[in-house]
Amino acid sequence: MLIDSKNFSDVSMNDVMTPAMRAIWDHMSIGVAIVDGKGICVYMNEIQARVDGFTTSGVVGKHITELYVPNGMARIPTMECLYRGEPLLRKAYWYKTINNSLFSSVTDFYPLFDHGMKDGVLAFTIWVDSALLTGEAKMNTRAPASASDSTRYTFESIIGHDPALRGAVSDARVAAKSPVPVMIWGENGTGKELFAQAIHAASPRKNHPFIAVNCAAIPENLLEGILFGTSKGAYTDAADKPGLFEKADGGTLLLDELNSMPLGLQAKLLRVLQEKRIRRLGASSEKDVDVRVISILNEPPLTAVSRGILRNDLYYRLAVVGIAVPPLRERLEDIPLLIASFLQRAEDAPAGVRVSDSVMKLFWGYSWPGNIRELLHVIEGSLALLGSRNVITEDSLPRQFRESCLSRRAAEAAPAAVREEDVPLLDDYRNVRRNSVVPLKEKINAFESRCIRNVLRVTGGNVSKAAKIMELTGPGLRYKMKQLGITEEDY
Repeated sequence: MLIDSKNFSDVSMNDVMTPAMRAIWDHMSIGVAIVDGKGICVYMNEIQARVDGFTTSGVVGKHITELYVPNGMARIPTMECLYRGEPLLRKAYWYKTINNSLFSSVTDFYPLFDHGMKDGVLAFTIWVDSALLTGEAKMNTRAPASASDSTRYTFESIIGHDPALRGAVSDARVAAKSPVPVMIWGENGTGKELFAQAIHAASPRKNHPFIAVNCAAIPENLLEGILFGTSKGAYTDAADKPGLFEKADGGTLLLDELNSMPLGLQAKLLRVLQEKRIRRLGASSEKDVDVRVISILNEPPLTAVSRGILRNDLYYRLAVVGIAVPPLRERLEDIPLLIASFLQRAEDAPAGVRVSDSVMKLFWGYSWPGNIRELLHVIEGSLALLGSRNVITEDSLPRQFRESCLSRRAAEAAPAAVREEDVPLLDDYRNVRRNSVVPLKEKINAFESRCIRNVLRVTGGNVSKAAKIMELTGPGLRYKMKQLGITEEDY
């Protein structure tokens, strides 16, 4: 709901961030979050952070798109409010965190202004599911949907011409026609769930439920009941409640981050897959289920097996068809196609908006640790900072992305003499003798000094940037430099 913004044009971020106002936000029973004019989170109260699975200290300083994903929208409502400069009130929607947790909420977004300039957004959130506020486990399942709209993506949604990607799509298309389990793996942000939804949408089960659960988002003692259901009396206050296997009967169950599932529960899952029967917690009888299981891992499955976090027998049961989704750095030629798709879907993007050649060159030279999700967030942030222009240039890129590229450039330009592999180890005790005296503190100080000097060289002597890279505070780094006797001549 959009309304006239005149009534809200005199409130700045400083007005809502006074100690008195923060004391109010801290103790409210609804979620409160504040971002600045660039979309950087400057405040989140404890209940908002707790429900979303964050810590208040862990979100401050991060761009809002590093915490939440669009979940089917062109941009997250916070950025929409900031982009429009208008209140967005009583917004009822399902929002999704970067941790892949999904919540139903009603939120009011208020733009903040400082002397007529956009200064940030203040958001108040009420969750529709009251269980989230009483401490019950949050379950990562998607919004209730009819069989026809239980998935949003199809194979046509997978964009790119990279041979490895097209090979994965080809395998997935063939696997979709079969009822066998499929295992998908790849780095975070590569689009693994998109593949899972596309497989379901192209399968004979497409008119039946598609249910996803993140195995890492639910405590071990609750996950079994969520998957298999509970019977009245199984534990205190337990009720007769179907699990996700029963709810997905006839359809598809997506087990995201399978490598986070406890090994004991993996054994029970293996039995269900073999017998095609489930038993609710506390029940004495079993029920037949017909569920196609798709599993997702954020690492190669054999690596997970070798690390002892994925049972070997479960791997063979679930990876009847295996699909590896390539990272974006291995398919850089697809970046223009992906950007064109993002810009086409973006609401209120300037007509004919494009990316400058210098930015495209920057994109092609970047390693994209966050993969397609990171690229989407960079484009979304750039559109919010574009103003009246229709060309995305380097100065309209999100600040954190520019700094990341700057650090990479500086690292590449660093002289070979200061590279880690060319410097002898300072903590090597291999030649120590019985009668030697080599204080450990001396070794540690020498190692810390070398690390700090190398990072300061990369940042051109900028202490604040060096502190950020090493996850220290500026004053803390300066104290350490003074303690170790590091001066400007050392870097």
